[in-house]
Amino acid sequence: MKRGPLPSTTLLGISEVHDLSFAYQIGPLLRLLSAEAELLPDLLRARPWLAQRGSQQVLEALLEQEWSGFLARLGRLGPWVFAPTVADLQALSGAYTTVVEAADTSALQGAAPFPLLDRLRASGERGGQARSARGSSARAEAAEQAFWALAEARAERQRAEWAARRR
Repeated sequence: MKRGPLPSTTLLGISEVHDLSFAYQIGPLLRLLSAEAELLPDLLRARPWLAQRGSQQVLEALLEQEWSGFLARLGRLGPWVFAPTVADLQALSGAYTTVVEAADTSALQGAAPFPLLDRLRASGERGGQARSARGSSARAEAAEQAFWALAEARAERQRAEWAARRR
């Protein structure tokens, strides 16, 4: 199979990871990440049940409802995720890689419900090989929807498992 140009390696992988196990870690972590405008929207997009809370309350709720885990940024431009295990983090990273590979930023239309594609488009960096604008946009949008569905499903699963253990 012939592939087009590879995405920039800074767009892929895990660019930042923080172990979040105790409530006392939240304050210093939020100070460290205070300039990260996407942190709260990304965490809330995967957890609609936490809407209308600030960063401190969201991280406290993650510890209370999902237990400890890894707060990570996928790629230089990618989403912030909270994952309970390395396997979950790897699965989310793989799903985000699919988004990057599907993205041909010259073809993306800029629809509001696609924040990851918007970040890639704003950077001007290309994802996968060039395709027709319509096919590329549809594939990239489907990849982003699949990423967020996976993130939400994993968060909901972890929340349910932790609630069951606490009973």
